[in-house]
Amino acid sequence: MDLQITTTKALIGINRVPGKMEIKQPKADVTLNIEHPKLEIHSEQVKVQIDQYPCRAEEGLKNYIDLTKDNAAFAKQKAMEGIARIVSQGNQLAAIQNGGNPIADQAEENAYNLFDKEFNFDLIPKSRPKIDFIGGKVDIKFIEGKVKPQVKVNKPIINYTVGKFEIYLRQKNSINIEYVGKKFNQLG
Repeated sequence: MDLQITTTKALIGINRVPGKMEIKQPKADVTLNIEHPKLEIHSEQVKVQIDQYPCRAEEGLKNYIDLTKDNAAFAKQKAMEGIARIVSQGNQLAAIQNGGNPIADQAEENAYNLFDKEFNFDLIPKSRPKIDFIGGKVDIKFIEGKVKPQVKVNKPIINYTVGKFEIYLRQKNSINIEYVGKKFNQLG
């Protein structure tokens, strides 16, 4: 008995769709609050005072107070010199018995020697002007700047597509049994 058996294997097919993941990371939002540094400069104007009074006083251009004081001192000095001269001459006359010629000497002194003057030439002024500087202060104040960062972190955006597997039967299995003999034993 001849049998022919033909088998066909079952075949499966797989369709695969891969998973997909997309990640987007937005940048962080950064805000900077900046306080700029400041430099404050306060300056006071310089005042220059020039006092030429000492130079002018040497030229004889004094104020009335100094002029009065100088004249009073000069007058006092001359009065004292005159008193001393008169006392000296009185003492000479009081001692006339000691000899000499005090009257003639005093007459000559009072007539000529009393008015002898010396003259001198000089350059003026000898003093320098008085120069004063007032003020001129400079105050420098530095105020530090600040940077205040504000950071907002953004979350990542994740999109995930799940992969798929599709399994299907591409070919069915089968068994085919076929009799290929010439005779069929009906008895058997």
